[in-house]
Amino acid sequence: MDLILPFQIGDFAESKTFVEGFRGAWFRSKINDMRVTESGNLEYYLEYIDYTEEANEWVGVFQKNPFNPACQKRKSGAGSQIMLRPPFPKWYRGDQVPENFSKSELIASVHNTWKVGDSVEWLCEDCYWTAKVVRLISEDVVEVVLFEPPIGEGGPPHAANHKDLRPALDWSIIEGWTVPLSAVNGKCWYAARLIHPTDIEESTTDEEEAQENLRLTSTHKSSDHSQQGTRSSSKRQLPLSEVVGLQPPDTIKGTTAEPNRPSNETGARRYPLRVRKLVKNAQVQQK
Repeated sequence: MDLILPFQIGDFAESKTFVEGFRGAWFRSKINDMRVTESGNLEYYLEYIDYTEEANEWVGVFQKNPFNPACQKRKSGAGSQIMLRPPFPKWYRGDQVPENFSKSELIASVHNTWKVGDSVEWLCEDCYWTAKVVRLISEDVVEVVLFEPPIGEGGPPHAANHKDLRPALDWSIIEGWTVPLSAVNGKCWYAARLIHPTDIEESTTDEEEAQENLRLTSTHKSSDHSQQGTRSSSKRQLPLSEVVGLQPPDTIKGTTAEPNRPSNETGARRYPLRVRKLVKNAQVQQK
């Protein structure tokens, strides 16, 4: 089956990397070019939106995680992963959808407060780290842990402000956006609910039909209530709720963090990914 990627030159996307120290993080990127190598691999020429010191680079669209034991042993079950996904969907708190919502977009709705076990993505170092809520510290702060290697960087818990969290979502070429399961103490749930454009269209159609039936019923009253033309919708159009805007950072924060120890502290110079990787390799050789 042929798979068509929804990316073109000039598109914005989110990309990930298997560079140690940044596993499990998503970076806002722009696709400036594309090519197929002599070996038949598709590559995109990416610009990192929030890492202005980082040079553009060619990135293989499909890669195997070198830290995955199955890949290291060259097992057949070690499949490649897609390294890009479309820009993150808009999302809102509560179970309410804005009335003026565009019918061409997919959105996500989450409950009003985060709870222990929720799968989230945490904004730190100008990228989003896939994590899990493990403790509620206050009304505005929770404690999260990054996914363990080879998926993420692991390490100790981190304090995360609510405004820096968004629901964790997965994306694949075949299924599109999906919500991963959240779990704790044997209980499982979805921390977010996806609302597809078709859901909005069906809801609007059902509402219009109900209003039309109600108008006809009021015009042509019948003593036999069983003949009144009304139909309730299985979906409902919800009122406007508090919108949680995930606006891109207006400025580039000068921060730096050790591998597997993200930090939101400011005041230190942040070096590009390649520089940090070279420094790390030099330290390893000295040891």
